[in-house]
Amino acid sequence: MTDPCVQFALAKLDAFLTGELQLPKKVDTGIRTLRSELGTITAFLSEAHQRAVQDQQILNWVRKVQDAAYDIIDILDLFDHHKAENGRAFSVTRRRAYRSIADQINDIKSTLEEINKGRERYLPLPANSSHAALTPSPTTNRVYSHLHPRIAPLFLADADVVGFEEDRDMLMAWALDMVDEHKVMFVVGMGGSGKTTLAKQVFEAVKQDFGCSAWISVSKSKKKLEILRNMLDQLCRCSSRAETAPAPQQQSSEHYINLIREYLLDKRYVIVLDDLWADDVWRSIMLALPRRNRSRIIITTRRGDIAYSLKDGSVDVHPIQHLSLEKAKELIHRIAFPGSRICPPALATLSNEILGKCEGLPLAITEIGHLLSTKGEREPEWKKLRDSLASELTSHGRLANIAKVLILSYDDLPYHLKNCFLLMNTFPPNHPIQRTELIRLWIAEDFITEGNNGKELEDLGEEYLNELIQRNLVQVWQMDIDGRPRTCHVQNIIHEIVLSQLQDENFCEVYPDQGTFDISKERVRRISIHKGNLGQLCPNLRARALLKFGRSAPCQHSIPIGYSSLKMLRELHLEGANLDMFPADIEELLLLRYLCLRNTGIRSIPKSIGKLKHLETLDLKQTLVRTLPKEICHLSKLRYLLVYRYDNEDYVAFNTIKGFEVAGEITWSANLRKLLFVQVNKNHKIIVAMRGLRELRRLGIMGLRKEDGRILSETIQMLPNLHSLNVAAENEAEVLDMQKISHPPRLQRLYLNGRLERMPIWISKLHDLVRLRLKWSRLDQQFSNPINTLQDLPNLLELQLLDAYNGEQLDFNAGKFQKLEILELELLRQLKMVIMERNSLPCLQKLIIRRCGRLRQIPVGIDELSQLKEIHLYDMPKNFVSMLEKNGGSLYHLVRHVPLIRSYDAQNGGRWDVKDLSD
Repeated sequence: MTDPCVQFALAKLDAFLTGELQLPKKVDTGIRTLRSELGTITAFLSEAHQRAVQDQQILNWVRKVQDAAYDIIDILDLFDHHKAENGRAFSVTRRRAYRSIADQINDIKSTLEEINKGRERYLPLPANSSHAALTPSPTTNRVYSHLHPRIAPLFLADADVVGFEEDRDMLMAWALDMVDEHKVMFVVGMGGSGKTTLAKQVFEAVKQDFGCSAWISVSKSKKKLEILRNMLDQLCRCSSRAETAPAPQQQSSEHYINLIREYLLDKRYVIVLDDLWADDVWRSIMLALPRRNRSRIIITTRRGDIAYSLKDGSVDVHPIQHLSLEKAKELIHRIAFPGSRICPPALATLSNEILGKCEGLPLAITEIGHLLSTKGEREPEWKKLRDSLASELTSHGRLANIAKVLILSYDDLPYHLKNCFLLMNTFPPNHPIQRTELIRLWIAEDFITEGNNGKELEDLGEEYLNELIQRNLVQVWQMDIDGRPRTCHVQNIIHEIVLSQLQDENFCEVYPDQGTFDISKERVRRISIHKGNLGQLCPNLRARALLKFGRSAPCQHSIPIGYSSLKMLRELHLEGANLDMFPADIEELLLLRYLCLRNTGIRSIPKSIGKLKHLETLDLKQTLVRTLPKEICHLSKLRYLLVYRYDNEDYVAFNTIKGFEVAGEITWSANLRKLLFVQVNKNHKIIVAMRGLRELRRLGIMGLRKEDGRILSETIQMLPNLHSLNVAAENEAEVLDMQKISHPPRLQRLYLNGRLERMPIWISKLHDLVRLRLKWSRLDQQFSNPINTLQDLPNLLELQLLDAYNGEQLDFNAGKFQKLEILELELLRQLKMVIMERNSLPCLQKLIIRRCGRLRQIPVGIDELSQLKEIHLYDMPKNFVSMLEKNGGSLYHLVRHVPLIRSYDAQNGGRWDVKDLSD
C-alpha cells in the first residue's frame, strides 16, 4: 500500500506537470488576447490624444492607458524574443521564460481592470452606450489662457511692427486690385510668426475701400454657430445705416448662413478670418459669402495643409517668412533697449546667440526682448537667460506665453503624427534630419502601418512628413530637385518646448550635454544621447531605441547590452560612434529592426548578423566595410541594405564610390527596397539573384563588364518598381552595354558611369525621369549626340554630362528641354561651342561648367534665359572668365541679368579661390 505522503507528492507532481504542459497553450492564448487588446487601446489613444483633454485627472488617466499599452508591447516583444532565442523546443530555459510571461500577462490583466475602473470615474459613458470599455467620452479641447500672445498683435501700432513691409504692400495691392472677381488669400505660418499682426495691418489699411468689413476670430475654442453670429453682427454694425443684426427665431448654422448671404448679396466686403484650424469651419463660412463684387477674404492659419488643398484660381496662399537676422536685431533692440534702441557692444555677442535660438520667430523675439528689458545692460543677467531658456519656456517659466502658443500646433496633431513628430525631437537641435533616414526609423517604430489603400510604407511616410511641414511644425532644410524635402529640422524654440513633452509621456530621455549618463528610469522607451556616452543602466529598463549622435570615447567595441533590459531594442543608431570593430553584443539583439553604424571605422561584419531575423535596415554608409557574409541572405525582412563609401576629392574620380562584395552564393531578401552598392566583380550570379526583387526601388551596382550587359538588361526589366538606377563599369575604359533594354521600368533617376558605344535609345522612353547623370560615357560626335536623345524628356529637371561627349558643339534646339532647371557640363575636352536656341531651356536656373578647357565663350543664347539665377565656373581658362567680368568683360552684357556668377580655381590643400563676377 502506497504511503499517503508519497500519494500526495505524486498528485502534486502530476498537477505540476499538467500545468507545465498546458503552459505554452495558455501563454499563446494570452498573447493572442493581448495583441487584440493592444489594437483596442491604440484606437482609444488615437481618439483621446486628438481631443487633448483639459482635465488633469483625465490626462493622467490617459497616460496610464499609454503606460499599459507600453507594458503590453513589452510582453509581446519578450514573447517574440524568447521564441527567436530558443526555437520550438520547450527547454527548461523556455519554460522559465513562459512562466515569467504568464505572470506578466496576469499582471497586465489586473492593471487593465484597474484602468477600466478609472474610466468609470473619469470618463462615464452614456447610459445607452454599447462601446468597449476603453471608449473615450466626448471632452473639450485643451484651452489655454494665453490672452496676451493672441490679443496683443491686434493693438500694435504700425511703428512697432518690424519686418513685414514687403508682405504688407503685396497683400494691400492684392486686396485693392480692381480685377472684377472674388478672391481669397490664406496667410500661412507657424504659431507666433506674425500672421495676425500682418493681417491686422492690411485690414485696417484697406477696410475703408469696402462697403462692409469684419474681423472674425475662428480659433479652436470657437464654435461655428458663434462664429456665424459674430460675423453677422459685425457686418451689420459696420454699415453706414448702423443696422442691427436680426434676432433669428431658430438657432441654426443654416439660418445664419442664409442671413449673411442675403445681407452681402449686393455689397463689396473684406473679411479676415483669424486663426483657422479646421477646414469644415471655412467651408461653412464659405457658403455664407457671395462670390461677387471684387470682395476679399484673408484667412490666417498654421494649417498649410488646409490652405494648399483649397488653392485654385480664386484662392491663393501667402507663406509668411521668419524675420531676417537684421530685422530680428532691429526688433529685439527696440524692445530690450526702449530708449536708445541700440545694443551695447558688450552685449552684441550674447544678443546674437539668443537670436540664433529664436531663428527669426517674431513671438519668441518679442517675449524674450521684453524679459531682457528688465535686465538692463547687465551682462551676467543676459548670460543667465541665454543658458536657462529651456527652463523659462516651461509652463511655470517667464517665457511660458511662447510655449502656450506653439504647443497648440502639437496638440492639434492626430495621434499617429504626434509620435512621428516626437521622434524628430530626439535628434540634436540644428541637426539636418534626412528624409529617408527619418522614414526608416518611423517604419521600425511601427508609426507607419499599411492601410487598405495599398500604399507603400515609404510613400505614407512622405505624406506624414509633408503634413508636418505644411502644419508648420517642421521646416525644410534642403530641398531635392523634384520638390521633395531632402533634409529637415525642428525649430530650436519648438525643440526646447517639446523636450519636456518627451519626458512627460515617457517617450524618450534626451541627454544633450557632454558626459557619461546613467539611466535610472524604468519606463524610458527611448534613449537619445547627443554628445556623451552611455553609463550604468537600470536593470529593469526595457528601452526600444538607443540613438547616439556624434563622436564618443574611442575603442568601444561593445555596447552595454549585457543588461537584459537592452535586449528588447528595436533601433540602434550609433552614427559617428568611435568604433573600429563591429560591436560583438549586437548579435544578442534578436528583435532589432534598425541598425545604423554610419560614419564609423568598422571594417567587417560577422556571420552572426544572420541571427537578426527582424532586421529591416542595415546602414553602413561611410564605413570601411567592403565584404558582407553570405548570412546576409538569412535576413528575410531586410528592406534597406546601404553599404558604400564616398571618397571625396576636389573632383569626382571614376572610383569615388566604394561598394561591397558578397562572399559566396547569395539570395536577396524579397522585401528589399534599397540596395546600394553591390560590387559584381565577374560574379554575374549576383545580378541574376536580383530578379526576384519586385519591390526594389533603388539599385546601385558596380564593377560591370561589357559581357554583363545582357544579363543586367534582362534583370532591370524584371524590376517593375525600380525608381533609381546607378550603374558603374569596372573601370573608365570598360564599356557599359546598356542597349538591350526594350521595356524599362519607370525610372526617375538614372546614373550611368562608364563608356557607351552609343546613346541607349530606351532612355528617350523614360517620361518620369527627373535626373540624368552621364559620366565617362565618351560618346562619339559622329554617331551619338546625347542631346538629340534627351531633348524631349517631358520631366527632366537635372542633366549632368561629365566626360560624356567627344563632340565640338552642343546644340539645344528651339522648344526643347522645357523643364530642365540644372545643367552641368564637365570635362568635355573637345567642346568649343554651346548654342541655346530661342525658346530652349526656358526653366533653366543653374548652369555649371567645369574644366571645359577649349570652350571659347559662354553659351550662345544665354541672354534669353530669363529664369537663370546662378552660373558657376570651375577651373575654366582665365580668358574665358575675364570675358564675364563686370568691369570690362566683353560678354558681361549677356549675363548681367543673372544674380549670382562665380568662378572657382582649385588651390593646394583642397581650397578654392572664389571670385564673384556678379553685378
